Amino acid sequence: MVDSIKLLDVTEQNAEEIAKHWTIDVQKNKRTTHYRNLKREILIAQAVDVYRNLRELLTASNRAEITLDYFRKYAKDCHDNGIPLHEAIYALVLMRRHMWLYADFQAIFINALEHNQAIDSIMRIMLMMDYAVYEITQYYLDQDR
Repeated sequence: MVDSIKLLDVTEQNAEEIAKHWTIDVQKNKRTTHYRNLKREILIAQAVDVYRNLRELLTASNRAEITLDYFRKYAKDCHDNGIPLHEAIYALVLMRRHMWLYADFQAIFINALEHNQAIDSIMRIMLMMDYAVYEITQYYLDQDR
């Protein structure tokens, strides 16, 4: 299944490097201005954690429960750091984009099978991120009540 997907392997093996690129982007992006005030080390650790947990989030037998818990924690961390909801979500979008850009830039997918596996993997990740957006939004709404 997904555990043999090269995109996840590349992401896990290069999580820190991808996270560093993401951190630079999220701190200078006009859509994520509140991230400018956070320490670079905290942001790198947050992105590395996401990148290194993707496989479990996508393949665990109880992935719905794990994903719910994981992204509630992500939402709590963002909320506690004063990140507005729209920025917390956009930062996650940027994480996904940087993962794909890194693999694409490294020319990781050289044959049609690997390319199709990458597309399958990215589609699964996008679905998981859709659930994450819902959970993050729900967390923020619950905090404002």
